[in-house]
Amino acid sequence: MHEELACDFPTGYSGAVILERLALVLDPELDEPILDLGFVRGLRLRSGHAEVALRLPTSWCAVNFAYLMAEDVRKALLGLDGVSRVSVSLGDHCAAAEIEAAVNDGRPFAEAFPGEPAGSLEALRLTFLRKGFLGRQERLLRELRGAGCPTAAICALRLGEVSVADDTVVFRRPGGAPVEVGSAAVLGRYLQRRAELGLDCRPAAPLIVDLEGRPFPEERLQAHYEAIRTVRVALEANGSFCRALLSVQHLDDAGPSQNADRNLRHSREGGNLGLQDLSSRPGPPLARG
Repeated sequence: MHEELACDFPTGYSGAVILERLALVLDPELDEPILDLGFVRGLRLRSGHAEVALRLPTSWCAVNFAYLMAEDVRKALLGLDGVSRVSVSLGDHCAAAEIEAAVNDGRPFAEAFPGEPAGSLEALRLTFLRKGFLGRQERLLRELRGAGCPTAAICALRLGEVSVADDTVVFRRPGGAPVEVGSAAVLGRYLQRRAELGLDCRPAAPLIVDLEGRPFPEERLQAHYEAIRTVRVALEANGSFCRALLSVQHLDDAGPSQNADRNLRHSREGGNLGLQDLSSRPGPPLARG
């Protein structure tokens, strides 16, 4: 949806750096860039003031999700050469006024919504980081399995035995020939999230670990793979749903129906498959009218 992004930059300013930074901002639940999802609808830069217009799939997207994305956008752009101020707008979101006032002034979520428990936002962010880790790990495991790696080899594989050559992941066990097992992008995203969670990234560490950094014995890996496959399926399904709702918005500025709003709230507030057993989840995301 990048082609639908309206940009207004000073003459001679390409805006490439701004777009590169925004490409790093993820929807916290879907673990996808908000640019790819089509959530960024407009960019403007004038006299050091960057203005970013976001449009979420419905006006009822959970308040804490919306706050996280708006805050991450502001943090991503502040400090760029030529950017001294960042303002984020949320269009017709139900809590746009409260979120915009707090985020654009650099104030925390608790000040915007004082009735909510302190620290709830960071707990939610951690939950999504952990869920995203599982989704990224499933993609890596799928590529290892697709390349014919036996379970015993996967469990024994160490980070130092994995390398990247020409955008392809290669692993070499002592005394064995190198084996191509997948894409460098899939490995890179997995390792990035692993580092963000503070898990061991030293060469001697196992490649596939659980959320506490523990390796899997052979007899548990298949069950783990089947469980985390539901995470990946749920992430992709929710992402497709968001894109579909945005497509409806683009065709009809009146927005999606109330039924679509309710369906999205259900999906994003707990409709994901099998997540209860994989990571601790906070209560339902906030929804304010």
